Amino acid sequence: MTQPESAAAWRLEIGSDAASEEVVTTRLVAYNQQHSAAVRERFRPENLKSRPVAAYALDADEQIIGGCVGRTEDVWQWLTIDTMWVREDLRGRGLGRELLDAVETEARSFGCRWSRLNTFDFQAPEFYRRCGYVDYGREDDYPPGHVNHLMRKTL
Repeated sequence: MTQPESAAAWRLEIGSDAASEEVVTTRLVAYNQQHSAAVRERFRPENLKSRPVAAYALDADEQIIGGCVGRTEDVWQWLTIDTMWVREDLRGRGLGRELLDAVETEARSFGCRWSRLNTFDFQAPEFYRRCGYVDYGREDDYPPGHVNHLMRKTL
């Protein structure tokens, strides 16, 4: 396909390149900062770190039987739950809720006002709904044949 004379000329390079990715990322961040005070604040060097938050449940033998791991973005006041797991034979007994509550409480102590997570249809969307999370999006066929629920909660 021929480009019109008034169009800029370009060529495409296909493939991964760390230096090119860095250029594109830097330019996107600069654009976003230009258009949003919240993004400018988030990308100040002192605000780039996320704070880990976690809670683990141990049995009498000191073996991990459950855990909830997340991170906070203090500037935007968000908690992101990254990983949540409870040993199958202990599910439905309140341990998951205790773990989640502990992490949410810690995040609140850092000023977080909201929480977000994703969970597949074969994991625990109903559990999270019972804990106050609501769906705000879904990814169908991710993974193939399943639904990834995007959920959030006001803390």
